[in-house]
Formats: sequence, C-alpha cells, structure tokens
Amino acid sequence: MKVKKHFETIILSNDEHEVRIQKKIFGGYILRKYLANSAFGILESREIHLNISEEEVIELGKELLEKVYKTSKPLSNLKYIPNS
Repeated sequence: MKVKKHFETIILSNDEHEVRIQKKIFGGYILRKYLANSAFGILESREIHLNISEEEVIELGKELLEKVYKTSKPLSNLKYIPNS
C-alpha cells in the first residue's frame, strides 16, 4: 500500500483501488474509494462529521481500501430484466 499527499488530499492506493481522503471545510473528512487510475470508477463514499486526527482518518482509509465487495446474486440469475 502506498500513501501520498497531493495538496489537501491524502491518497492511499494498492494495485486495484485507491482511497482519496479530503478534509471538509467545516470539519470532518470525505473518503472515496475508486478503481485505480480512474476518476469515474467510484465504488464507495463515506463522510466523517467529527474532527478526528489525520492518523485516525488514514486508518479508516486503510480499512476502506482493504474492503472486499462480493455480489450476492449474479445479474444472470435474475428472473426479470430491469427497464433502462
């Protein structure tokens, strides 16, 4: 895992994903998990409304980075086709 700071954003990354942590203006943080090297492949977003330390928010970012998503039912097992 790599940790780097780019202006006011902390970026945690591995080979597949990255978590971007931004400090909010009136306190707290926003954490967003993306597919690696993709500005539009957002997987999850969290908001922290407490004024916690940077070390604590980095630990939360590490947890988010390591989270694995498992689909409960593949799309092919659906008995209906949703309308677009």
